[in-house]
Amino acid sequence: MTSSSWQRSGCSLVWSPELLGDLITAADAVPLRTLLEWERHGFPEDPPDDRPTVLVGGLQTVLEVLAEPEVAHAWLRRNVLPACRGFCRQWPSTGLVFGMDGPGRLFALHEVDEVVYFGRADDWAERIKLSWAVWDGAATGPGAYQLPVPKTGEVGGYYVQRLS
Repeated sequence: MTSSSWQRSGCSLVWSPELLGDLITAADAVPLRTLLEWERHGFPEDPPDDRPTVLVGGLQTVLEVLAEPEVAHAWLRRNVLPACRGFCRQWPSTGLVFGMDGPGRLFALHEVDEVVYFGRADDWAERIKLSWAVWDGAATGPGAYQLPVPKTGEVGGYYVQRLS
């Protein structure tokens, strides 16, 4: 996807400084803890500062602390997946972007199973299945996009248009 529609709807995982640049300078990132509190206690009527994009920080730190793939997967499905769904229901015309630290080699789309993985391990079984944990498999097939970095064409993130 080369347009900026990922900033106005759906949910993204983005680690490219080039793609995150305008979002970082536009406003402070919302802590992951705040997003999870919104899910538990109710989302505000409007997004922060009525912005078209809410940048959330802290997810990669959690993934690195919960290094065991099964533990991380369970935590993401129990906490982040419902928060993503709630966000998209509450603010369908607002993009949810998880700003990640990278580097990009920590994120990989395994083309055989169409799953976005996170981790350093060589064995796919030892990595976290991000697209299943965060997007409940919505990142497979139509509706899932790679976000290319302008000028280089490298993948700088992944975007899911709709979470059901």
